[in-house]
Formats: sequence, C-alpha cells, structure tokens
Amino acid sequence: MLKLKKAFFILFVAALSCAALELIGRRFMTPSCEMGRRILLGRETNPLVRVQNTIGQAYLNYICAPNYTHPVNGPQHNADGYRGKALSLEREPGILRVLCLGGSTTYGWTVPLPAQAYPAVLEEILRPKLPAGYSGVEVLNGGIPFGTSAEILAHYHFKYHYYRPDIVIINEGGNDAVGYTTAYYHPDNSNWRQPMVNLSPLPERARWMARSRLMSYIILNVFYADQLYGGQFYIRGGAMPPAPWFKPNGKLLANSAVIPDEQLCFTHNMETLIREILFDGVKVLLVPFRTAPGVYEANGQDYELSQIIRHENIFKDLAKKYSIGLAPFPAEAVSACNWTDHCHLNAGGERQKAEHIASYVLSLLEPGK
Repeated sequence: MLKLKKAFFILFVAALSCAALELIGRRFMTPSCEMGRRILLGRETNPLVRVQNTIGQAYLNYICAPNYTHPVNGPQHNADGYRGKALSLEREPGILRVLCLGGSTTYGWTVPLPAQAYPAVLEEILRPKLPAGYSGVEVLNGGIPFGTSAEILAHYHFKYHYYRPDIVIINEGGNDAVGYTTAYYHPDNSNWRQPMVNLSPLPERARWMARSRLMSYIILNVFYADQLYGGQFYIRGGAMPPAPWFKPNGKLLANSAVIPDEQLCFTHNMETLIREILFDGVKVLLVPFRTAPGVYEANGQDYELSQIIRHENIFKDLAKKYSIGLAPFPAEAVSACNWTDHCHLNAGGERQKAEHIASYVLSLLEPGK
C-alpha cells in the first residue's frame, strides 16, 4: 500500500509539474508562435514566414502571403498576393492605373491597415484631382517587405506587367545597400540572400509534441527561429556564395567595398526594369529611398548610408538618361514625429509621403509629358 501511495504521489507531482510548465509555456506564446504551433499541428492554412507573412514562390523569390489576416489588425493581403485591394487584369476605360513598386516602405511596414499605406492614400488624393479624360483611379500596392531591386525587377517582369499600368512608381534604394556591407559581394545577391523556406506541418507521427504549448515554443525557437524572426530572408553577416563566380580582376571581394557602377546590381536591375516599362509604353516615376534624419549616422552605418545616397544619384542619372519622372524626396517632406524607425513611417507620415508624390504623378499626366 505504501508503494502504491508513493507511486501515486510521484505521478501527481509529475502531472502538477507538467501543468505548471504548460502554464509557463502559454505565457511565452506570442501570436506568431501560436500561429506557428497551429501550422506544426496542420491546423493552419495561412503560411507564416516571419512577421511580414511572406511565402516563397518560384521566379518571384517570395510574395506577400495570399489572404493573410493579422490576428489583431485584420485582413492585410488579397488572394492575388499583394497588400490591399485586388485589381482585375482587365482595364476599365477612363480609369488611371498606377503601380507602386518597392520594398517595405512601399508596402507600409509600420502601419496596421492597408488603407494607411502610401499607395492607398495616393489613390485617395489623386481621385478628385484627375485631369480631363479620367473618370477614376486605381493604385496597386506592389511593395514587398525587404524587397531589393532584384525582386522588384522580377515581380514586374513575371507578374505586374500583365496588369498594364499607366504609371509605375519605383521607390527603392535601401535594401540593396545592405548587400554591399557584407563580404563576397555578388550582383546576384547570393552572398547574403537565400531561398525562402516556409514553415510546414510536422510529420503526423510527431505532431503530438506540438499539442503542448511549451514543447511548441521550444521546437519553434530551436528549429524554426528563422521563419519566426526573419533569418529566412538573408544570411546574417553574409557568407561565401555557393557559386563564387564574381571575381573582378580575378579576385573575390572578401570585404565590403565600393563597387563600380557598371558592376552594381542596383544600377543593372533598375536600368533593365526602366527599359522594360518604357518598352511597354508606360510612364515611370522614380522616388529615391529616404532615411530618417540622423539615424544611420547614430548607429555607425555611414558606409550603408553612403550607398543609399549613391542609389539616389543613380536614380537622378537614370531619370535624365531616359527622360522619365523623378520625385526628389527630401526628409523634410515628412514631419519628424512621423518616422517610426530608420526609414518607416506612421499613418501620418504615409499620408505626407503620398501627398508629396501625388504632385509628381499629376505632372506626368499633363499634355506632352
């Protein structure tokens, strides 16, 4: 009888300990972890690859996860894989169509609602100001979180070309600069970007482990941290490319270095994109990437900032070379209180950005432009 009581006591203590640990696990489960747990269990169809909620796709590298709904802020992406309302491929006569391409600063990374991102606000601002001949306007937000010139080029070529826009706005220059700060620079970004891997359900025989929130938390943070916290986009600190082919003068660039314009991926990708857009008979408006005043300097990112400024000058050169629109975007266009970090804006800043760009869009619609 004593042995039986002892066994029951041990079982009781073990059960109590497991319950206590499970309660602790529940406290650590963030919304991203909870969604990750549902994916491990095979209960969630919304793919999760870090907080941007993007999924890998052949040729485009990655896209905004279709139909993604934020647990707090509600619907974010449409079924066609971009933020905000979806547009049909078919054009309506008299409706101006504007396509906005860029990274997170086009996507609207720090505003909770798609309607607060600058492309949506731009549509609202343009609608009552359209010149004669236009009965309406629609703006497509083609921004992708952390997108470089490579993704922007691919997305237009393989996808957005078919939407037949009237004007394409390109706002980029920040993410490309990150690649220059890592070793073994390659124009194909293979020194710091990597194929995206989606978080997927565990094998059925192992899914029992994810029933525990504590076990799920451990599994997700030990084995799938990249998918939760952002490492799936890029290789932190850079790495030797799997095929180290870029060897100027026969040597790999083992350290970050100033790359000549003719070997700069930003120059090549942007010029190729501009040529394709112009070949489609579409107008182009270049908007340089803008940084919050003083942030890069304070963080010791002077070299990265110098490359962002270099990209702005490249935009100026390309605008002149191809006689296309350029919208200088000074930091003063956005109030100091409307910056949320080194480059992103709150809702008020997104509106100021849209107001600034709107005047340049309207100038492209003037006769003879």
